[in-house]
Amino acid sequence: MSKQNMGFLLGAFAIAMLASLPVISVFTAGWIATSLGCVLNEGDVHPCPFHGFDLGEMLYGMAVMGWFALGTLPLGAIVLALLLLAWIIVTIQDRNRARDRNRATPC
Repeated sequence: MSKQNMGFLLGAFAIAMLASLPVISVFTAGWIATSLGCVLNEGDVHPCPFHGFDLGEMLYGMAVMGWFALGTLPLGAIVLALLLLAWIIVTIQDRNRARDRNRATPC
């Protein structure tokens, strides 16, 4: 795999991760609340004690953060589509340059 392809792949991975962070936040909050036996919903902050600390507000904030996914997921999909288009264009240009170089060199 070329460095150029690796760069596009890493860019796509970074875009996908950034776009899905609100969803990851919701799943993490739900997992923490479930494992601690706490109630978690978007209606109200519920107490969730853990070693003398109340995690209720933090878990509520993490759960409500999921609403950002309404913006980040479609935006991430658009940016991924643009990155894919850029990769296709660059790949076609590279192949055309390589083909032209092979034609120009005498055998």
